[in-house]
Amino acid sequence: MKIKFLMLFIVSLSLCACESLSTRDRMKDPVISLNSVEFTEIAFTGADGLCRITVENPYPVTIPFPRIDWELFIADSVLTTGAIDGGTANIKAKNAAIVDVPFHVDYADLYNTIASVRDVSASGAKETDFKIMLTAEFDLPVLGEKKLPFEVEGKLPLLQAPRFSGMALSIEAIDFTGVTLKCSFDMENPNAFEIPFPKIDWNYSVDNNSFIKSGVEDAAPLAAHSISPVAIYVEVKYADLYRSFQTPLAAGEADGVLTLTSGLAAIPAFADETQSHNLAGKIPLLKPPSIRFTGITVRNVNIFEGILAGNSKIDFTIGFEVENKNSFAITLDSLAYTLTVNGSQWMADAAPNKMTIKIKPNQTVVMPINATINTLALAREIGALVASRKANVPYVCEGGVTLTGDISGLESLVLPFNATGVTRF
Repeated sequence: MKIKFLMLFIVSLSLCACESLSTRDRMKDPVISLNSVEFTEIAFTGADGLCRITVENPYPVTIPFPRIDWELFIADSVLTTGAIDGGTANIKAKNAAIVDVPFHVDYADLYNTIASVRDVSASGAKETDFKIMLTAEFDLPVLGEKKLPFEVEGKLPLLQAPRFSGMALSIEAIDFTGVTLKCSFDMENPNAFEIPFPKIDWNYSVDNNSFIKSGVEDAAPLAAHSISPVAIYVEVKYADLYRSFQTPLAAGEADGVLTLTSGLAAIPAFADETQSHNLAGKIPLLKPPSIRFTGITVRNVNIFEGILAGNSKIDFTIGFEVENKNSFAITLDSLAYTLTVNGSQWMADAAPNKMTIKIKPNQTVVMPINATINTLALAREIGALVASRKANVPYVCEGGVTLTGDISGLESLVLPFNATGVTRF
C-alpha cells in the first residue's frame, strides 16, 4: 500500500513539471523585435554601428539566453559576419532582454569588395541600403533547440572623395625677373566627418616641357561638410626659362600648363585613386623698356646780363627716348636722374613727380624735360662750353624711372638706367 502511494506521488510531480509548459505555451515562440539601429561613430576609415534588439520570453519558465549569429548584407553581398554567445545568461519567465549587436563597416573593404557601391559613391550618392540577417538559436526546456530568423534594414553613409571646384590660374605678380602664377581652387569635403587633405603634386610645363615641379603636403585636414580655399604659387624666373628652353627673347609670351595630380593615399578606400587637372594659360615675357639719353639742348643763356639783375641762369632741355618692347602698354609715372656733364654735376632729381606718359605696345616716345640752372658758377661753365663750340662733351646720366603696365599683377616698378656718351651744345 505504501509503495502504491509513493508511485502515485512521483507521477503527480512529473505531471506538474510537464504542465509548466502547457500545450498552449509550447505553441509560442520567443519574440524578437527591433529596438533601434544606429551608427555610433563614422570616420574616413569606416563606420561603427549598433543594432539593438529585444528578445521576449513568453514562457512561464526561465530560458537560456540565445546564441545570435548575424550577417551584414550590402547590395546582396555578405560584407561581414558575427556572433553573440549568451553563455550562462538567462531570460526570466515572462520577461524580456535587450541585446546589442555591434557591427563595423570598413570602407576600404566595402569599396574593394563591392564595385557597385564604389560606383554609386563616385556618382555622388551619400548612402546605400544595408541589411542585417540575424538568427537567434534557443535551447528551450522540453522544446529543445529552436532557430528564429530576424531581419533589420537601414542606410549606410558612404565615404565620398574630396572634390575640386572653381579652379583658376592667374598672374599674382610680375616684374622684369619673372612672373608668379597663382592657382586657386576650392577643396570640398562632402562627408559628415573630417578627412585628410589629399596630397597634391604639381608640374608646370612651358612649351610642352616640364619646367618646375613641387607639391602640397602636410596641409590641415578638411573639416566635415566644409569648403576650403586653396592657393598654389608658381614662380617662373625668366633667366631659368631662357636658359632651360632657349625661349627667344623676342617672344612676347610663352604657353604654360599647370598640371595638378591629387592622391588619396591617406584614405584607404581611395588609396589607388588619383585626380588630374590641367590649367593652361600664356605667361607674358616682360621685357624692360630701353631708355636712351638723346642729348642736351640749350634754350637760353643769361649769365652776364643776369649778374647785375641777380638772376643768372641757363635754360636747357634734356632728351630721353623710351622704347616699350612689350605687347602691352606701359605708363611712366616719374623719372629721377642725376646729370653730370664734363665732370660737373649739373642737376639731380629734376624730373616731375608725375609724368603719366603712356607708351603703347612696341612703340617709342621721346620725353623732353625742361630744366633751369641758377647756380652762377655752373652757369658760367655752361656758357663757356657753349662759347667754345666744343664738339664732344662727355656726360653721364643715371637714375631710375617708375612705371606701371596694363597687365594683371604688374605693380609699380623702378627701372634703373645709366647712360654715358658725348653731346654737343
